[in-house]
Amino acid sequence: MSPFLLRLKSIRFPGIFGIILFIPFLVSPCPAQDEPPIPDVNNRSFIVGVNAILIHDKTDGAVALKRTAEEGKRSAMKKIGLHLAKLKEASPDLDFELIKTPTGFLTVLKKEEFQQRNKNEQPFLWVETESRFTVRCKKNGKRPLKKTIDKAGLLDVRIWTDQREYQEGQKIILHLQGNRDFYGKVVMIDPRGNVRQILPNNYRQVSSFEKDRRYDIPGDKDRYELKVQPPFGSIRFITYATSLPMTQVNLKTIAGGIFQYRGSEQSFRNSVKHIIPVGEEQIAELYDAAWEIKTFSRK
Repeated sequence: MSPFLLRLKSIRFPGIFGIILFIPFLVSPCPAQDEPPIPDVNNRSFIVGVNAILIHDKTDGAVALKRTAEEGKRSAMKKIGLHLAKLKEASPDLDFELIKTPTGFLTVLKKEEFQQRNKNEQPFLWVETESRFTVRCKKNGKRPLKKTIDKAGLLDVRIWTDQREYQEGQKIILHLQGNRDFYGKVVMIDPRGNVRQILPNNYRQVSSFEKDRRYDIPGDKDRYELKVQPPFGSIRFITYATSLPMTQVNLKTIAGGIFQYRGSEQSFRNSVKHIIPVGEEQIAELYDAAWEIKTFSRK
């Protein structure tokens, strides 16, 4: 069973299903109040794409393709280095550090070969990459204050609930707020690891959010509610945010118009990285934040 009861607005449908009740809740913006709480976990990445002119190698096409991809990675790292230099100059109180992963400081997300379209154009390899990074205060090494992040022009999206613990039968309202206009997706990870996208959904398809406006989820264009029921345990809500409009992840519609993802949480994040339409002259920032609650049976 799902840890949440999904219900619909009061509508009468003829046929074998009889009457189905939906209770609507809106994802509607309202004026921001106090500064929202800091997320439990947050990650930052730069998504960068470059056109690498194909290197001609008469002996081995695969070797030439590999050399071209390496050249593309070097171009991407150069772009990121220049971008970081600008950020540091604009925000001298902050430390920016790239995170080294098993693949190095750069992970290749996509490689796509484009052949010559006219005699004046050379064939090229489109290389799309990700670089993860952290931001800290120089003075104390801690997470910067919101106003400092704002000054740096970085995304800072908060996601939270009014409580950390919920008992069986209680309703949950999730809040979302960003320091800049952004595009986003919100998912819920239940105690069994199931991934459900609760925003956008079939009844609330808009995925753009305004700066400093608080959104409540669910809201009165949604046709579900979040109500605690077994199995109990840890529930995590994650928002994925970027400055560019994302396309769709492959999802299955379930009750209340929300979406079920067939893979793992990590797989979903990888899918999100692939649907950010970054261009040759753009560096997109991907920011994700997580908030965890505990659910219990009613005593």
